Amino acid sequence: MHKSAENHPPGGAEMPGSRAETAEQLFHAHNGELVRFLRMKLRNEAEAREVAQEAYVRLLQLRHTGAVGFLRAYLFKIAANLAVDRIREKRPATQSWSQSAEGVADPFDVERSVLAAEEYEVFLRCIEELSPRCREAFVLHRVHKLPTREVAARLGVSTRMVRKHISRALIYCRYRLDGLSPGAAMEALNHE
Repeated sequence: MHKSAENHPPGGAEMPGSRAETAEQLFHAHNGELVRFLRMKLRNEAEAREVAQEAYVRLLQLRHTGAVGFLRAYLFKIAANLAVDRIREKRPATQSWSQSAEGVADPFDVERSVLAAEEYEVFLRCIEELSPRCREAFVLHRVHKLPTREVAARLGVSTRMVRKHISRALIYCRYRLDGLSPGAAMEALNHE
């Protein structure tokens, strides 16, 4: 990472206002912590800074930026996944089983599980935020694995309406997982 990049968020000058502000907030609030986290994983300061920079770039590529608190968790998830990729790239292809990491728990599995659990909690809240009919159609089809025509019969609506409810639920959840507030996600959904 270049010296100048250490003092400024990646791509900050080229991003539109709100996105640049969100990136700057994340950078100033969490960059030191992120680099320390990555340095522990990668055991290399320069690589930790490179991976941190790449994580910011990936985060900035999200379609919607929103709550900085949620994006912090997502930033660390991206960084952990990038660190795993770096470690795997360095592993010799011809290691014997006893020398390889196979058969040993991946140290990043716990982190991934924690981050996935956080994202799952957000997802569950999203489902609760849906209108009752939309939520019911989504749960019956996606959780209970009922065919759309059976869901339609239970709800007394057409299969087309069931598909619309399911589609709206998925889009709403994606907006929320991308960091939009419930109100902003609903507004964006209504403009679809």
